[in-house]
Amino acid sequence: RVFSAKGNVELIYDEIRVTARLEGIYHSYNGEIEFRDNVELFFSDYNARADELTGNIEEEFYQLKGNAGIKGEDSYIEADLIELYQSEQRVEAEGSVYLEYQDFWAESDQALFYLEREFVELKGNVKGERNGEKFSSDSAEINQKTEEIKLIGQAELSLPAEEDQDDN
Repeated sequence: RVFSAKGNVELIYDEIRVTARLEGIYHSYNGEIEFRDNVELFFSDYNARADELTGNIEEEFYQLKGNAGIKGEDSYIEADLIELYQSEQRVEAEGSVYLEYQDFWAESDQALFYLEREFVELKGNVKGERNGEKFSSDSAEINQKTEEIKLIGQAELSLPAEEDQDDN
C-alpha cells in the first residue's frame, strides 16, 4: 500500500520522525519514502533538514537534497546533497560542504563522516580554521576524538602569529 498526504505531513516510524510542509509519501510494501518542502528528519540526537527527502525507512537510508543540513549536539553539516546511512552511522555530503564542530570549521567539495568513530574525510578544495589556525589542502582527515587534522596533497597552514608553514 502507498500512503500519501499533502500539507503539514508527519510520519513517525520507530525512533524516526519526518515532517514536511507540502507532501509525504510512504510505500509500506518496501519502506520507500518521499517528502517535499521544508522537510525535517529527527533521529537519535540529530535533526536534519532539506527541501526534499527520499530514502528507505526500513533500510535506514535517507537522501537530503537542496539546503540540506544535519545538526548534532555540538556539530553542524550542510551541503547540496547529504546521504545518511543511519545503521552504519555514516554521512556522505557533496557540493558546497560546510562542517562546524566546536572551535573548528571547514569547507570542501565532498565529505565522509563516521559519526560513531568521530572521524571525517574531506575531499576537494578543503579550507578551514581551528583556534585561529587557517589551513587549505586537496583533502584532509579529521579525528574529532584526538583533535588531529591531517592535510593531504598541496597544503598550506597559516598560524595566528602570521607565521606561514607549508605542509605536504
